[in-house]
Amino acid sequence: MHFYFDLRGLLSLAKVLQLICVAASCVFGLLHASNDLPATKWSYNLGVDIWRLDPSVERDPAPWNAQNTNLLLANAVTKWDYKNTSPYITLAANKSLLNSTFLSLKAQANQTSGLRVDEAALQHHISPSLGVRAGVVNYKTSWCRTYEPDNGWIREAETICLTKSFNDVTGGAPGAQLFSSTTWGNYLIQNQIGIYRPLAFNYAPKEFGNYYPSPNYEVVRNKKIGVNINVVNLENALEGRLSYMRASQQAYLPEPEIRSDVPQTSNMWYWGLSAPITHKLNVRLTQLRQNQDLEFWPITDGEYRRVLDVAQRKKATTLELAYRFSSVDLLSVGISQTKFDTNKSFYSPQGIVVYREPPFYIQTKQFSAAWRHDWSNRMFGIVQIVLAQQRNGVDGFDFSSHGNAIGFRVGYQH
Repeated sequence: MHFYFDLRGLLSLAKVLQLICVAASCVFGLLHASNDLPATKWSYNLGVDIWRLDPSVERDPAPWNAQNTNLLLANAVTKWDYKNTSPYITLAANKSLLNSTFLSLKAQANQTSGLRVDEAALQHHISPSLGVRAGVVNYKTSWCRTYEPDNGWIREAETICLTKSFNDVTGGAPGAQLFSSTTWGNYLIQNQIGIYRPLAFNYAPKEFGNYYPSPNYEVVRNKKIGVNINVVNLENALEGRLSYMRASQQAYLPEPEIRSDVPQTSNMWYWGLSAPITHKLNVRLTQLRQNQDLEFWPITDGEYRRVLDVAQRKKATTLELAYRFSSVDLLSVGISQTKFDTNKSFYSPQGIVVYREPPFYIQTKQFSAAWRHDWSNRMFGIVQIVLAQQRNGVDGFDFSSHGNAIGFRVGYQH
């Protein structure tokens, strides 16, 4: 088994980190200089991931022909060119401005997501139980562990956290949130409502779900609203989460032969339950459902006519177990199933459905297991195995593949 260290990638990432840190230090430093409040709280996590992939085929079988995208291994839909050895970093900071106001920053860089700012927001508490956020705010619709210091995964078992196909509902965007926190008996109840504008400041100019209507499509509208409810039992740490997000979007296709307007709506529901079985063992069950519906309206004879509807239905379910068998050792096991269904309906010039394609599906199942060990010098290591299989096609015509992977992470956190 041979591994090749990508020094150029590490140097590039180091430069990115330096720029982030310099910019953030300037902002937080200036704010700190204007008052006598405690210094900014920083945390960061950086290291190197090494993967050995063993898929049954080099490319997903037809009719979906991509580089093992459907297996959701480490080389699936990466933002940067995939390397078996690659660096990563996460950065988080909080700066108090006043007794009830602070600034927060969360950013990450890795080959899957690229360089991404997930949060750069100002938060103000109107009262002990009510507050607002504005800036780049996190949707908080999932339980992705990107910034958790005791994250036991290299690639999370919850598939919505590791593929760009779900970035539109698990990341963040420019917007504003109103949140509240109350107690009812032994329960802490946290609520949040937010409005989001991913096109603002050119934050996510190409975000349009995971269906790309043409090579040169332009997103001209992307507006979202989301609601979150989180409930925690203060006695036994049982926790539940329920989220909903709706998006209204529109793309323009500039290509002369298909020049069209493409409106799209998206509705997402997410729920999760986390429960401690013992003081060492915890179980978590999550599920996401998302419906995306878009229409094609090309100009025909000087006016717009609908010619095609595309309906996508996504479902992702994950079961995880985490067992801490010592203060420095954590064992995690996860099982997930992700399914995409796509239906297309074609219309006549009179607006009547003339043909419906057989439903096309992609289904991926994964089993993951990881062991994390922490050393006393803030260094840690993770070893993880992933077993994956996928099927895609239409009823009666299945194109399947399978694969496995083993990964190593050596990291440092502060």
